[in-house]
Amino acid sequence: MRNKGYTIIEMVIVVALMGVIATMAFPRIRGALDRQNVRSARAAAQTFVVKARAAAVQRGCRGTLHLPADGRMWVTVCRLVPAGLSTRDTLGPIETLAARYNVTIVPSRDSVAFDARGLKINFERVTVAFTHGAITDSLVVNELGKVVRQ
Repeated sequence: MRNKGYTIIEMVIVVALMGVIATMAFPRIRGALDRQNVRSARAAAQTFVVKARAAAVQRGCRGTLHLPADGRMWVTVCRLVPAGLSTRDTLGPIETLAARYNVTIVPSRDSVAFDARGLKINFERVTVAFTHGAITDSLVVNELGKVVRQ
């Protein structure tokens, strides 16, 4: 009588080969995930810049993107209230991008402010660097308030 199926030795060899292949592939997959986290953090920061600029134009007043060194970002703009009152709205939640994407964020300034025309208030270039280990990317807000690649 002939038995059909796999022996225990064949199963051990297959599992061992799968382990070797997984061990070789894991560092490449991890590196790809780290690169994607850095890119995603840059894209999220770019969205915040666009949001601050659009809110300033839409409401006709100063809009500010706050970039403290701890990796948080948020946008404030004037509140839509009767003339003479000076209050600010925070648009959306305060996002902790550094923790969310596991990156280090280093801005060259602590805020970026836009006037009612969508232009930066102080005409200087702002660079925000995103790093995770040896992987680095950056976001540059030029003198006019547009996001450009470096």
